[in-house]
Amino acid sequence: MLTIAENEMINLEESFDFEINKLTAGSNDVEQNDIFFAIKGFVTDGNKYVKDALNRGAKAVITDGDPGMIDGRIHKVADARRTMAKMSIAYYGFPSAKMKMVGVTGTNGKTTVTSMINFVLQSLGKKTGLIGTNGNYINKRFLKTEHTTPDAIELNKLLKEMIDEDVEIAVMEVSSHSLALCRVYGIEFDIAVFTNLTPEHLDFHGDMAGYFDTKKMLFDSLKRIGAKGLQPAAIYNCNDEYGSKIVSGSEAERIAYGFGCGTFTAKKIEMDINGMSFEVLVPRNGEDVDRIKIKTKLTGKFNVSNILAAVAALHSLNVNYKDIIKYIAEFDSVDGRFNRVKLNNGADAIIDYSHTPDSLLKALTTIREILDESGSKGKIITVFGCGGNRDKAKRPMMGNIAVTNSNEVIITSDNPRDEEPMSIIEDIKAGISSDNYTVEEDRELAIKKAIEISGKGDIILIAGKGHETYQEIKGVKHHLSDRELAEKYGK
Repeated sequence: MLTIAENEMINLEESFDFEINKLTAGSNDVEQNDIFFAIKGFVTDGNKYVKDALNRGAKAVITDGDPGMIDGRIHKVADARRTMAKMSIAYYGFPSAKMKMVGVTGTNGKTTVTSMINFVLQSLGKKTGLIGTNGNYINKRFLKTEHTTPDAIELNKLLKEMIDEDVEIAVMEVSSHSLALCRVYGIEFDIAVFTNLTPEHLDFHGDMAGYFDTKKMLFDSLKRIGAKGLQPAAIYNCNDEYGSKIVSGSEAERIAYGFGCGTFTAKKIEMDINGMSFEVLVPRNGEDVDRIKIKTKLTGKFNVSNILAAVAALHSLNVNYKDIIKYIAEFDSVDGRFNRVKLNNGADAIIDYSHTPDSLLKALTTIREILDESGSKGKIITVFGCGGNRDKAKRPMMGNIAVTNSNEVIITSDNPRDEEPMSIIEDIKAGISSDNYTVEEDRELAIKKAIEISGKGDIILIAGKGHETYQEIKGVKHHLSDRELAEKYGK
């Protein structure tokens, strides 16, 4: 019987008397001398496939459930996911201990913040790894991914590949699911960044308290003294109500950023649809400056916040302000994050991944600010839907936000998954009491209609899917790109 204490370091050679081929949680992938983890998932229970895994040649099975059989190769543990994480770290040679690790968590902004940090570091000639929603990169080599954060085996395998390719700094999005499901358990983070916390994934976490507690795990894992030549840092948004709370148990240095508060504070913001500039009050820390001027191709106050988070993280990585200023000015918006498409009728389309109430409100607020700053009388036309098999409580909230902050709204289908699109749309309509909306279930036709009713100076927000190039219906992903459709009908 294998027993692994909560804080025990795993020695695989002492735990098993055979040469391990690989670790896997997929019974169909099992080969001779593999260790199979019988994980209870959302769709099925790995314990149902223990016999099959043994027949395929697994030399050991790790489980915290009931496989329905007795066999000397089956080892019971208290938490199979946590054990899988610890064994993966050991199997791949403790890769996160061999490079600097930056983790970014929060409801919104993770992809932009991680991409910006990575861009600046690479521009400085650093060898980097990037893990997140839009894919994984080892230096500039792209690796497609299905999840924001891979499972523990795949994550540590990926980090080992980074070490093999001399990566110095890995920057990754850390989702709440990855924390709750022990995908990042045992990873040695040096810097953790918190962007914000608004309702999302409550179908999984239960309530905001559960969502918050899960995110807080990242900051609680930071050490007081680093072993990689860095002072560990817990960087947080002081404008968010959860900001100071999320770092309250962290032993690392606490660094705040925000508007009117924080170690890094934004002032004098000027913006239009092409970009913005602003000042940042900064700590000197040996540099002969107490404020810097940021110019960026990004726009919107939410992106000011994202940039502040990146600046704070980069400074903690010992990047000087001169280089931060230079390369942030060169950074382009991330695919699917407030991307502008110029239309031939004089209107603009904005492709954005805003799929939560907070991100939708921020996108629409930014568009209103852009129109007001320019003195334009243009209309805001919003096209959006909500995903199926996800938190239903946000649907009426997003319906209300859309009609309240837009002149016209076209409610359509997003990724309905296993739900009926019109059922989702009815949930959205439940939060609407005005009549400035229409329904067009077909997303392509909804985008076409929005462009047809737009005119010079108008801005169309096409929200929800961003970088995605598919629409998931009944388990099948059909090609669909909001950007391609905007360009097609905008000619």
